Amino acid sequence: MNIARLKVLGSNYIGLFGITNDKLCFVPESIEERAVKTIENTLNVKTKQVSIYSSALLAVFAKMNNKHVYLPSFASQKEIEQIEKEIKVKIIKTQNALGNLIELNDAGAIISKTLPKKATEEIKKSGLNVLQTNVAGIEVTGSGIVATNKGFLINPRATKEEALLVEKTLGVKGGSSTANTGDALVRNSILANVHGFLIGETTTPHEINRIEEALEGQA
Repeated sequence: MNIARLKVLGSNYIGLFGITNDKLCFVPESIEERAVKTIENTLNVKTKQVSIYSSALLAVFAKMNNKHVYLPSFASQKEIEQIEKEIKVKIIKTQNALGNLIELNDAGAIISKTLPKKATEEIKKSGLNVLQTNVAGIEVTGSGIVATNKGFLINPRATKEEALLVEKTLGVKGGSSTANTGDALVRNSILANVHGFLIGETTTPHEINRIEEALEGQA
C-alpha cells in the first residue's frame, strides 16, 4: 500500500479537500500542483479539479465510490455538469452537508441519523447496503469513518458493536486509530483508496501503522 504525508492548502486536514475512488480523485481548483502529483502517484488515480457549493472542502459536501458521486441538491448545475463528465452523479435532496454525514464504498453506506429518511432512501436506491446510525456518539458519521473496498478505519471511540455493524454493512474488515496526533474524526485527515492513502503531516508513525492495518483489512 502506497503511503504519503501531505498538506493541502496549508492544512494537515487533507481529507476535507478531496473525494476519491480507485481510479479518479476530485480535488479543489486552488490546490497546489505538488499536492496533485503526490495524490496521483500515491492513489494511482487521475485527478480533476472542481468545486462543490463554491467551496474547496469537497468532502464536506460529497462522497464517491467507483459507481457514483453523491451530491447534495444545493450543488450548482455547473458543478454537477463538471463532475458528470467523469462519473455518474446521484443528487440527494438535502440541505445538509452530505459528506459529513455519510461514508461509503461500493458495497455499503454508513449514514448519520441526522440525514432525513427520504434522503437515506435515495441513497439506498443506488443498490448499497445502508446502515443509518451515529458512531461513537457523534452525528457527523461521515467524518468518523474512512472506507475503501479493501478495509475501513473508524473513530477509536466507536464501540466493538458499532465496528461490527460497519464491517457487515461495508463488507470489509477494519480497525480504529486516530490521525494527525490524536484526531478521532479520521476522515478529515485521510484520503484513501485500495492503492494507498495520504495522511496529514502531523500523523505519528504509530498512527500510520494502525491506519495501514485497518485500511488493508488486517486490524
